[in-house]
Amino acid sequence: MRWRRSCAREVYRPLLAALLLALFAPLASAGTVLNPPRPIEHLKLIDQHGAPVTADSLAGRWTVLFFGFTHCPDVCPTTLARLAGVQRRLPEHLRPKVRFMLVSVDPMRDTPQRLAEYVGQFGQDFVGATAPLGELAPLLKELGVSYAYTAQDDGQHANHGGHAGHAMPAYTITHSETLYVLDTQARLYAVFTDPKDDYALQRDLTAWVGGR
Repeated sequence: MRWRRSCAREVYRPLLAALLLALFAPLASAGTVLNPPRPIEHLKLIDQHGAPVTADSLAGRWTVLFFGFTHCPDVCPTTLARLAGVQRRLPEHLRPKVRFMLVSVDPMRDTPQRLAEYVGQFGQDFVGATAPLGELAPLLKELGVSYAYTAQDDGQHANHGGHAGHAMPAYTITHSETLYVLDTQARLYAVFTDPKDDYALQRDLTAWVGGR
């Protein structure tokens, strides 16, 4: 009997140790962290107030970038709503250290005024930015942002976005849903390919911004 009990303890001891390690070990980042962070060469945008957005202007705060457009029917508003939730759930003392930015891949329609109206729905600290497509394309290529313009029937989208009587150009845009996290030196620090995992983003931002 003693031998059996001793054997049982020997069998379960490694299992118990593994369980405790799993419970108390730090959680791995849900995003892909770049080590070292990568400087961004083609960061030259204009925000919703007409001010330039550069590495220098972004320095000093963490930045979460999402690439989309204001006439997006589903992915963009859903993702920005998730990011607004992340912002609200961050510890209060960390919120001023993180900005959330929509970079529009639709500069033809997304004027500064339009961006201001749109991002303001998600939070007063949300930033909207874009640039002429010829200047924006190098940044999209550098970060690996995929996007494509698709022509659509005029009648289906003439009044899309609540602008009755003002026909919109008949196209839509498909784009990647990836989130890009920049550190306080405006370097690419991490990439999140699944924006729906917003609690993981919140957890990681809390650790990074709070200095772990």
